[in-house]
Amino acid sequence: MGPILQQLDLNQTFFIQFAIFFFVFLVIPNLFFKTFQRLIERRHERTVQDKEKAHQLVVQANQKFEEYKTKLSQERVLARGEFEKVIAQVKAEEAVILNEARGEAKKITQAAAENLQEQATQVRRSLEADVESMAIQISDTLIKRQG
Repeated sequence: MGPILQQLDLNQTFFIQFAIFFFVFLVIPNLFFKTFQRLIERRHERTVQDKEKAHQLVVQANQKFEEYKTKLSQERVLARGEFEKVIAQVKAEEAVILNEARGEAKKITQAAAENLQEQATQVRRSLEADVESMAIQISDTLIKRQG
């Protein structure tokens, strides 16, 4: 083998370089490439996990939003019921007040009508008395003119 090595111009440094190359070939991938590969895999796992967490958070947010919408619609229905109840109470009170006002107005109108009838009666009596006295005055005046 010696003459073949001499013919190829290979000496002992070739074997040392080959050993170094073999050592580097075996060690460097384990030290650097596998380490970087693990880093890349971890980053990928974290990215996938983060995406899954983000998806879960979006799902939870959508659930909370739906719960909020449901609760809001329930509260709107309750508020509408309360509003209608208050409106009904106000309308009932309004009806009572209007009935009282109508009754009071009716009393006032009846009193005014009675007062007007009374005044009309008094005016008639007064006019009747005045008619008699005026008739006497007119007849006295006519008699004096003829006489």
